Amino acid sequence: MEIVIREAKPTDLNNLAVLKQQVWISTYATEGLVDVYSSYVLSEFSVENIRTTLMDRNNLILIATINECVIGCAEILLSPDNNLASVGPCLEISTLYILERFQGIGIGKKLLEACLTEIKKLNYDKAWLTVYHKNSKAIEFYTRHKFTHIGDTYFLLGEDKHKNYIMLKHIN
Repeated sequence: MEIVIREAKPTDLNNLAVLKQQVWISTYATEGLVDVYSSYVLSEFSVENIRTTLMDRNNLILIATINECVIGCAEILLSPDNNLASVGPCLEISTLYILERFQGIGIGKKLLEACLTEIKKLNYDKAWLTVYHKNSKAIEFYTRHKFTHIGDTYFLLGEDKHKNYIMLKHIN
């Protein structure tokens, strides 16, 4: 079983939309679906939104495949985020999603390593990301890979605020 990491291409749009919808729902809708979640997922992870992101030169989307089937993705925002000015120039890994059935077999590690390699190639020595504070598996994963919790932020969805940890990694 060979895991291949490559840049996303337009033919990946449908698979990316379904992957992101599935992973987002399994992460955030832990008590079931409510309309605000469904509306967000159908809007945010529409094929058209993903097409826009894919065509935007300020984003890099990497895909993980096994046997040419999409099983994960990661996105890097290629413009430095000024909100983290206190830690110096760094790029955000805005998404790292793996289909649940394929978690725990090294795909996340390969995608993360590919992201860090790309960030280093762009002459940045730090990467940051946010992770849902109740997603203990993801927090443990990032901590194992030397990300440090440096603060909190909130994801607003409808009238609800969802706490996320801001995590930072120094790249050697």
